[in-house]
This record gives sequence, structure tokens and C-alpha cells, in this order.
Amino acid sequence: MSAQDRIAQLSAAVEGALRAAVESRADHLYRMMEYQLGWVDEEGAPRTLVPMRPRAALCLAACESLGGDTAQAMPAAAAVELLHEFTRVHEGVQSGSPEQDGRPNGWWLWGPAQAINVGDALHMVARLTLLHAEGVDPERVLEAAMVMDAAALEMFEGQEQDIRLQLDPAARPHQYMEMCERRTGALLGCALQLGALAAGADASAQDALRTAGHHLGVEMQLRDDINALRAGEAQNPVAVVRRSFPVLTAIEGAPVAVKREIGTLLMARSRGPNEAARMTELLDDVGAVQATVVAAGLKRRECLDALGRAGLSDEGLADIAAMVGYLTGVDDPPF
Repeated sequence: MSAQDRIAQLSAAVEGALRAAVESRADHLYRMMEYQLGWVDEEGAPRTLVPMRPRAALCLAACESLGGDTAQAMPAAAAVELLHEFTRVHEGVQSGSPEQDGRPNGWWLWGPAQAINVGDALHMVARLTLLHAEGVDPERVLEAAMVMDAAALEMFEGQEQDIRLQLDPAARPHQYMEMCERRTGALLGCALQLGALAAGADASAQDALRTAGHHLGVEMQLRDDINALRAGEAQNPVAVVRRSFPVLTAIEGAPVAVKREIGTLLMARSRGPNEAARMTELLDDVGAVQATVVAAGLKRRECLDALGRAGLSDEGLADIAAMVGYLTGVDDPPF
């Protein structure tokens, strides 16, 4: 089974828990949640495609790889996906983008105020889903709630840091990587740790998996930065002309003339195809794109090393490593 098929299989497994958490509630608020979760279109008509739920998949796979019963991890897997969707709603409001994944953003359909309500409600449904887990030891449920809340707080810290970095002319590459660990890696680490917790794994295994998720989050963001440059001006110029890792790497080590031109592009009111093309050219010329590829590869190695310390079964280690390869768009690593 390919990594994509494996994630799809585990995504389908968690849909029942997600629907139980949302569809049983009558208010219109939950119909907006259904849209955000990908179950209906703008008119409320059902969609047949089952969305990919990679964080839930990692949670369930971690539990299984440590000899646990995935049924014990199902509430956590659903909760972490609901928490992820909460962040996506709020990110849509913060970015002001009218689209997300090729569909109208929630705030574009209902307005920012309603979108904030939807996001906050998704957060609360996530916590209730976790806290109301049936057949799970209450102490383990409480510990899981603390893990998820700590990850959510870390994620908020990363989001704040990301917003601040985009306005900071003195920002440096190491600060960007720290931000990625929090904003993207916290929830991935949480998903893996919750799977280990559901399996009854010890603290060292949980720590290793949480660390792996943090490294994976950094790699995913660095790969996104690279892909934005490769897609270039035809896709999203704003994603190119921003303080990304390659841009900050260039500012740190490029000649003064290049730094000045990059600074001018970052300050430009218009960030269109011409600005994106020039930014990409500059970053290629000074080796910043290749430096980002190298940095992403190092994060991949750190992620796999942490997975190797978690005590996973050989089959489970290969399974999760293959998912890591799929999520980052890099060929499955050999084991």
C-alpha cells in the first residue's frame, strides 16, 4: 500500500468520530463546520470525496506501531483534526485570502465574525471529543487533554511569531525555523504523541514522537517555501515575496546589493508576477534555494532519527516514515 493510500485509509477510519462530534448537533453553526471539514459545498450539498486527515493518520499509526488499539486513539485522532481545522479557519481570517484549497474561505462566505465563531467552536468540540472518550482511563484522558492544550498554546505562539517575523527587517533564518517548529510542528508532534499516549507508551517514546513531529513541521514549511518559488509567479506571488527561509538566508549571506534589492521587493506595495520572478531569480543566484533544500533534508534526517528512538515496530517505523515522505513530497526513505 502506498503512503497516500495508507493516509487515505486512516483518514476514512476517523471520519465516523468526526461526524459524531459535529453532525449530531442541530444549530446552523455546525453546518458551517461541515463545510470547513469538507463534507458539503457552499450550498450545503454533500461532497463524496473523503478529505485527507494526515494528523489523524499519524496519531492512529503511532498508536498501532506501539502495539496499541487504534480504537483507544480514535477520540484523540478526531480531536487533533478538529483542532487543525480551527486553525485553518482563523488563518483564513488573518490572511484575508478569499480561497483555501480551491474553495471559498469560510470568512468569505459568512463574514469574519461568523468565521471566528466557527473556529472557536471547532476548538471546543475538539476538547470535548477528547474529554468524552469512552472506555479510556480518565487519567490518560486528562493527560491527553493537557498534551493537546500545550500544543495549541505552542501553535499560537508560532502564529504570533510568524506575523511578527513578516514585519521584522532584522529577522534571521534560525528564528524562522523556530517559528515553524511551533506553528506547524506543534500539532504534528501532538498527533504523534497522542497516538503513543493512547498505546500506553512511556514518556521517552512520547517525547521522541513529539520531537519527530516538530522536525516534520519545519521540513514541511521549508518544502512549501521551495515549492512556492518553483511554482513562481503563476501561482501565488505573495507566497514568494515574503520573509521565508530562503529569503532570510539570502539576506543573511548575500552581497549588499542583493540584500538591498530583496529589501525593496519586500517593501513593495505590489507583489505581482514581476516581483515574484525577480525574487526567485535573486534567490537562485545567491544559492538560497539550494540552501533551503539542504536545510529541509537535515530536518528530514532529524525527524527520522527521532522516530527511530520511539520504540516503534519495524513495520510501523517504515509506515510512518513513508507518510513523512508523502507529506513532504519527497520519495519514501529507505529502511
